[in-house]
Amino acid sequence: MLLLIDIGNTNITIGFYDKGIKNVWRLNTIPDSRDADEYFYLLKGFVLHNKIKEPEGAVICSVVPQVTPLFIKAFRKIFGFEPLNVTYKLKTGLKFCIRKPQELGADRIANAVAAHKLYKGHLIVIDFGTATTFCMISTKGEYKGGAIMPGLGISAHILFEKTAKLPRVELRLPRKTVGDDTESNILSGIILGHAGAVERIIREIKAEITPDKGINVIATGGFANLIVPYIKGIKKVNPYLTLEGLRIIYELNT
Repeated sequence: MLLLIDIGNTNITIGFYDKGIKNVWRLNTIPDSRDADEYFYLLKGFVLHNKIKEPEGAVICSVVPQVTPLFIKAFRKIFGFEPLNVTYKLKTGLKFCIRKPQELGADRIANAVAAHKLYKGHLIVIDFGTATTFCMISTKGEYKGGAIMPGLGISAHILFEKTAKLPRVELRLPRKTVGDDTESNILSGIILGHAGAVERIIREIKAEITPDKGINVIATGGFANLIVPYIKGIKKVNPYLTLEGLRIIYELNT
């Protein structure tokens, strides 16, 4: 049994691999409000609930530097060893053809590794999370780069935070394009606007990298199921792509 931990800006996702990804659990990421003891009790609860005794190993990717050492300390206290921490320096099966690979998020590395292993051809991986990120991987495993834009949740929050009268909305499918009240106007603008922006970036990547259009588009992330129905050209939604990548990276490095 292999423990898989993805520390994102919005959620910490924990699961384990045992002939497949199982028992995925999420808790909110609160960077400055929890100490190692709190993470210890949260992680201990997950371990007890799933009757995990002695995992063969663990692997972690994190984009929240202040949380990473706290979580690793809590993990070490429970299991007596540290999880493998993902960076571009590990064996990944990829060649990073970018100027500053040290700046690449560990979650994007995991996504790219999983996509290259699980799917064929040139790939665009789109992660609909706190930010919406795009990664381009060639059929040879060359990580070419990508794009980053504000995610759906950020967009909704900024409208509420930076305006005097616009309300906070719960993101869901808009009933129609032309909204008949403020909330439906916001939903239409955010969801359809985001979908349009994503389609444009996909189209531009295809034109720049593979003019023959021989490219597959894979989606993941917490907002993927909400937004993908409005986007043309996405071939596959894999909600556990990041965790699959962690599993593959662990196998390559142990």
